[in-house]
This record gives sequence, structure tokens and C-alpha cells, in this order.
Amino acid sequence: MSSPYDAVIVGGGHNGLVAAFYLARGGLRTLVLERRDLVGGACVTEEFAPGFRASPGAYVLSMLRDAIWRDMHLRERGLRVDQAGPSLNVFPDGQTFVLHGDRTRSVDAIRPLSPHDAHAFPAYEATLERIASALMPVFDWTAPDPRVGSLRDLPGLLRLGRLAFRQRHDLQEAAFLFTTSAKQYLDEHFDDEMVKSALGWESISNTLAGPSTPGTAYGLLHEAASGGSGGGVGWGFVRGGMGVVTALMADAAREAGAEIRTGAEVEQVRIAGGRATGVVLADGEEVDGARVLSNADPKRTFLGLVGPDRLPSGFVGSLGAYRCEGASMKINLAVAELPRVHGVDGDGDGVQPYHRGLIQISKPLADLDVDQASAQAGVPAEAAHMELCIPTVHDASLAPKGTHVVTIGVRSQPYTLRDATWDDIKDDVADRVLAHLGTFVPNLPGSILHREVLTPLDLERRLSLTGGHHLHGDMSPDQLLFLRPVRGYADYRTPVDRLYLCGAGTHPGGGVTGANGRNCAREVLRDVKGRG
Repeated sequence: MSSPYDAVIVGGGHNGLVAAFYLARGGLRTLVLERRDLVGGACVTEEFAPGFRASPGAYVLSMLRDAIWRDMHLRERGLRVDQAGPSLNVFPDGQTFVLHGDRTRSVDAIRPLSPHDAHAFPAYEATLERIASALMPVFDWTAPDPRVGSLRDLPGLLRLGRLAFRQRHDLQEAAFLFTTSAKQYLDEHFDDEMVKSALGWESISNTLAGPSTPGTAYGLLHEAASGGSGGGVGWGFVRGGMGVVTALMADAAREAGAEIRTGAEVEQVRIAGGRATGVVLADGEEVDGARVLSNADPKRTFLGLVGPDRLPSGFVGSLGAYRCEGASMKINLAVAELPRVHGVDGDGDGVQPYHRGLIQISKPLADLDVDQASAQAGVPAEAAHMELCIPTVHDASLAPKGTHVVTIGVRSQPYTLRDATWDDIKDDVADRVLAHLGTFVPNLPGSILHREVLTPLDLERRLSLTGGHHLHGDMSPDQLLFLRPVRGYADYRTPVDRLYLCGAGTHPGGGVTGANGRNCAREVLRDVKGRG
């Protein structure tokens, strides 16, 4: 007797929807089961105050794969991205400087800080962009197993070898970027601490590691790769909010033949004879499926939905050591007026260029190391790095007329606390964050109409992210490519036959790329074809 579904997908995040589209287009009867009452996972737009809408998760779009734009007809469906403006960097003493998308303008901004750094900047950027561009096609591959576990690994290894040969002049530099720290790499190129911080703060995003930790220089490479969101546009803000991306993906998946059910929480992956045979919902309903794909993170999938007793002990050990503890707090603000950074606007009272980009409240890399050490010890760092954006400058429909939404990401806020619980201290921490922010953006605290505070624990509860980690796990070199999520299982297959992983805990990692879902669907279709 045939199963009602050829493929059951756990979770309607963007990768689950992408996988559903390709599987349905490939002729498989496909069902997506989403716990919440809307699809999108961490890529959603929700009302957090009357008339004010924002995302609890991803808030800018970058690196969405060109094939997905094309195959899902996202542009034709109405997906529009407004390119972001420059990044304004603000430091503890009140100094500021701007990094522009235009290299010449960035050089002009850096020159007053350090003529040496202004001279070094173009070559630094060109090197990172060249290496990142060479690596981008790897996002669309299944990570090959260097052990050559089967013949299907050979083509990928050959492609990797050809890529390495073509980029052999950059191979040494790429190897260094994958192994050294962000601080060491930036110290080799620049003198000024403000410049190094503006370029290197991203290395502490979604991790407890400090910028002096070996391996964090990969963050510089990933940042260079994120300069485009595919579809011929640069990274930026989605009109209507990030939820538009996944709503349109859901439309494409349904048109391809996939079924999507919301309000359907999966409690267990059903296994018989070592093979996935479907899922059990929280209400007890059982859904048969010839194959199961999980868009949940690796720990939630294997330690929760499957259970360690059904998995090899070595796999369970590696999974237990997999780092996926988030370290960021998210705050969405409804404000009565446009925030003004002290000393930047001059006499202007309208929208300034920095309002269209990102505002970084930062500090030297050595101080970020101290903040991250505090977070590792279970103590939320005070005066931590913050990133702000104002999506309503691009899309006024996200808030009532004359008002704005401000989204804030606060780093060095650990999931695991030493002497408290997040439920007890989150409001105090948020008060402290906003008071500190007020020293740089003085009109902000008094303009707040409503706030939504999302600690790592809140993100875990709301978005089913283990540890509150947006990327389903640290994106460090030991958790990338054929090492993600763990050694020996980077091809989207798992120790359980016909159970696959398609979320951000697989190659190529986090971000709204869609590559994980597309790559996983390709492997599923290959297995279906191979088994007849």
C-alpha cells in the first residue's frame, strides 16, 4: 500500500517551503506541517503593537539564491527589495564614521581616521570579494564527503578540486581566513581601532566566540559574500517585511502541488525498522510519509523528534557537542518619531542616508572580546554592541502614519545565565540597553510607544530555535561544509533511513538563502529516482 505522502516536511520555514516546492515540482506528493498559524519560521512579519509590524527573526535579505528567485518566480509574484543605505558606526566616545557600499566613498570616510587604512581598504575588500565570489557556487552544491563514502561523493570532490585549482593563488589566503581570528586578520591590514571594529564586529554575531577566537575570520568572508541577495539586487529591506518572502514561497509551493498545513505541531518522527515512516502530531494524529524532511535545527530534530535511543552513540555524542547557543537579544520598538544619532544629522530633520542602512553602536574589538567572555560566563554584557535598522524608512506601511519601527539586535546576551533566569531579568536588561542607546540616540527613549523584547529564551520558545540561535548553530569552520552539522552527515541524509535534514543546520548554514532546502530536495529526488 502506498503512503498518502511521498514526503512530509517538518516546519514551514523558508528552507522547508523551498524544499516543498522542488519536491512537488519533481512529482512527489508533498506535505508541509507548520507548528504556528503562519508559515515562515524565523522569516516572518508579525504585528507586535497595534499597527506596527516587524520580524522576530531575520530582518534583512541577502544571498537568496538566483535559482530560487527564478524557479519560484518571486520577482513576478511581487517580491521587491530596497537596497540598504550605508552603515553608520558609532563609538563610545561619540565618534562616528560611515561605511558605504561604494568603495571610493568608504575610502574617503576612512582617510581622516588613518591614511594607511584608507590605502589598504580597497585591496582588503577586493581580496575578500574575490574569495567569496569563488566560494559562492559551493552554496548550491551538496557538501562532498572527503572520505568518499560512496560514488556520489566523487563529482563533488572533483568540483571542489577544480575550484581550488582555479583559485590556487588565493588558496593560502582562504585557508588563513578559515583558521585565524577576525582580530588577527584585521590587525594585519589596518591600524585604526574604529576601522577594525566596523569591519570585524560581525564575527561575534550569533556566537559566544570573541573576535580574537581562531576561526572567527570566516565571518569577514561571509559578510563579503552577503553583498547581494540574488535576483539582481543588493542586500536590503523587503517591502512588506520579511514575511512577504515566505508567503510568496508558500504560494509557489502550493501551485507546484504541495500541501501546507499550519497549526500542526510535530511531536515525533515515526520510525519502523530503522526507517522514517511518517510523523506523529502533538494532538496524536499520525501522518504517513515515505520520506520525512526536518526543517528544525539538528538538536531539536534528533534529540527531540527522533530521540537519542534511536541513533548511533557516536552521532549523539557529536550532536551534543554541536554549538547552537544563541547570544543575541532582539528588541522591536514602535516609536513616535525618527531616531536621531547625536552629532550626525546637523540641522536636517528629514531622512538621512544612515536611516536607510544599519546603525552600529560598537566598541574596539578587544572590548568585544571582554563582552563575549562575560556572555560565556553567563552574564549579559552591559553596553554591548547593538545593531539598529529602521525598516519603515523603506516601507511606511509597516507602521501608522508619522511613526516608525526600530529593530535592535543586542550582542553578548547569552542563552544560559549564571545567576538568573531570562523571564526574571529581561525587562531590566532591556531598560539598561535602551538607556545606553539613549546616550547616542537621545530622542529615542522618549519616543517609544511600545516595545517587544525577545531574549534567546523567547526566540527558542517562539520560533523553535534551540538555544535561540538564529542560524541553527555557529557558523565556524568546524561546523561548515562537510562538517555541518556533524562529520559524516553533511549530505542532508541522516542515520535514520529516509529521514533528511533541510534547515540552516546543514550546508551552507544560516541566512535566508534557500540553498539548504533546494539542495536537500535534490538529494531526496536523487534517492527516489535511484530506488525506483
